[in-house]
Amino acid sequence: MNLAVHSFADVVRTPFRLKSLVLMTIVVSIWLSIGALNDYRLGLTTVEGYRVSGRGDGIFGNPNDMALHLVTVIPLTIALFFVTRRFISRIVYVVSALVMISAVILTFSRGGFLGLLVASAFLAYKLGYRRRLTIAVAGVVVLLTLLALAPGNYPVRLASIFVPSLDPVGSAGMRREILLRSILTAIRHPLLGIGMGNFHIVSIHELVTHNAYTQVASELGIAALVIYTMFMVTPLRKLGQIVSATRVAGRKSNYYYLAIGLQASLLGYMVSSFFASVAYLWYVYYLVAYAVCLRRMYESETESLW
Repeated sequence: MNLAVHSFADVVRTPFRLKSLVLMTIVVSIWLSIGALNDYRLGLTTVEGYRVSGRGDGIFGNPNDMALHLVTVIPLTIALFFVTRRFISRIVYVVSALVMISAVILTFSRGGFLGLLVASAFLAYKLGYRRRLTIAVAGVVVLLTLLALAPGNYPVRLASIFVPSLDPVGSAGMRREILLRSILTAIRHPLLGIGMGNFHIVSIHELVTHNAYTQVASELGIAALVIYTMFMVTPLRKLGQIVSATRVAGRKSNYYYLAIGLQASLLGYMVSSFFASVAYLWYVYYLVAYAVCLRRMYESETESLW
C-alpha cells in the first residue's frame, strides 16, 4: 500500500493535478450527500427505521462509512474556500460543505459526528489563531444550533455514546463488547494476529471489530498497529512543518491552507475510524497520498530539505 501511495505521488506532480483530484472527490461527495438528503425528504430512512442509507452496494452503502468519507472531504472543501479568490467559487464551496455536513447528520453516525467535531475544532484553531476565543464562542453557538436543528432523536443518538441504554437497537453496548474482544484477541496474538479478515471467526455473532485500530492489532499484530499508526502520524507531522514554514506568508500561500485542510481530514479519519473497520479500505490512503504529493510539490518549489 505504501508503494501505491508513492506511485500515486509520482504521477500527481503539479498543483493543477492535485486540485483536480480533490475537486473530483468533492463532486462525488456532493452527489452522495444530495442523495442522502433526498432520501430523508422522501422518508426513505431504511437503516434502523430513522437513518438514511448510503448510496449503492459498495463501501458507500453503509451510512457510517459514507459519513466517514464525508468527514474526510469537508475539511478539504473548506481549505479550497480559503485558497480561491473568486466570490462565486467561495459560495460553491460553502454550500458544498453545508450539504455534506447535513448528510453526515442524517446518517446519524456517532463516529462521523465525533470525527467532524474534531476536524472542525482543528480547522477553527489553526485558521483562526489570532481570534481563537471568538472562534471558540462561535463554535459553541454553531454546535448548539446544529443540535437544535437536527432531527429530534439525534441528540439522544449522540448521548448513547456515553449511555448505551439510550440506543434503541443496543448497537452501542454490543460495540463495546466487540471492542473488548478485539483487544483481548490482540493481546493473545501479539506477533502476527489471527490473520487478515479473520476476526469475525472469534467475534460475537460473526461481527467485525468496528474499530480500525483493534482490527489491525487483532488480525495483523501489534507491530502492524504501530506501522499503521505511523502511516498516519508521519504525514501529519510533515504537513505541520509546511504549516509552520508558510504561516508568515499566510493568505499568500496555498500550501498553508491545503496543509491544514489535509491535517484536519486525517484527524477526522483517525477519530471516525475508531468506530469502523476500515483499515484496509482506501479512505486514509488517498489522504496520505495527497499529503505526500503536497509535500513533494512544496519541497520542489522551495528546495527545502527535511
